[in-house]
Amino acid sequence: MWRTHLFATLNFLLILRKGAAFNPCDDGNHFLLPNAGWRGTACKRTRDTSICDRYVETGANKWYKVLGHDDKSPRKMAEEIAEMFHCGTDYPLYLPNGSHPTSDGTIVTRNACLHVGADKCKEQYAVQILKCGTFFLYNLSRPNSCDIAYCFGENETCSKPDPCEEKNRLTLLVSGDRSTSCKDQSLKLCDSVLRSSWYRPMKNSIDVKMASSCVERYSCGTEEPIWLKGAEPTLADKTVDMKACVTVAKSGACSCDMEIDIQVRNCSSYLVYNLSSTPSCPQRYCFGQKGQCHENVYDSNSMWKEPSKIVLISLAMVIVLALLVILGFMIHKNIFRPVVKVNVQPSIKEKDNRDANLDDIIKPK
Repeated sequence: MWRTHLFATLNFLLILRKGAAFNPCDDGNHFLLPNAGWRGTACKRTRDTSICDRYVETGANKWYKVLGHDDKSPRKMAEEIAEMFHCGTDYPLYLPNGSHPTSDGTIVTRNACLHVGADKCKEQYAVQILKCGTFFLYNLSRPNSCDIAYCFGENETCSKPDPCEEKNRLTLLVSGDRSTSCKDQSLKLCDSVLRSSWYRPMKNSIDVKMASSCVERYSCGTEEPIWLKGAEPTLADKTVDMKACVTVAKSGACSCDMEIDIQVRNCSSYLVYNLSSTPSCPQRYCFGQKGQCHENVYDSNSMWKEPSKIVLISLAMVIVLALLVILGFMIHKNIFRPVVKVNVQPSIKEKDNRDANLDDIIKPK
């Protein structure tokens, strides 16, 4: 066994030397394992489909980091017996106790056990583990079939729904008065009734970001604007706990006088924000840098925001529907009954009289 560990470590050092300081621990040199948030040993499978690791990438440089969308730090592979129908799958894979290396840059090879029925280790699959400072990377083997998956996170429950999926968030339609360029002291809009949820802020179907530098008082359509303290996360699939600042200074100067807890998640091509209602009024979140205070916003996936237009469209639809109902009723009652021409056949007596009259007319005198 020690020879295997020595060979793996030497191979890692050789990779570093050959690949011009290529290091799997560096960002961009490893993958994120899918469905990480549902791989905890306390996460009982309740979804329609179970996690399948039959098709994980394998090879010399196919290293995986395991980080769920709401995890604070990367996960370790479980070193305890995982029960069936847990870890988001039917048949879980776990490691024996004490499997992880303790020295930085060390690679070890371990065998993960497959739990099936009463057999706690029915099959074994080789796994390489690399210690990268505060986290670990894993080079995995493919299971023989589906409904088998590796467990990560001892006693970890299932993650909350991923806000990068459309069904798990709301869209915040951003108007021009939310931008930092809107400076109108007569506007005192407020987010005190904002529903606590994840939001994807969009203006005219284009993603916009929360202001990340100090915003002066009387901006963003309100008296006390709220802006992001610090830079948003740059790593994809990463959720970060952050602070949002409220500018309250009566002097009008830019300052961070109050802080609000928020979360920001990087969804690769856009950001989503976990926002809550403001503690007081008039306070409002700032999104975007360009926009006019009184511009109208139209979103291609929604109706116009102006109530007057919605009322007019609704009224027109009601009138058209009423006309259709009246027309159907009239047709049903045969009001539009067609005129039918009836040919009446003369009786025999009427025919004889007509013939006699005809004879009198044509009889020669």
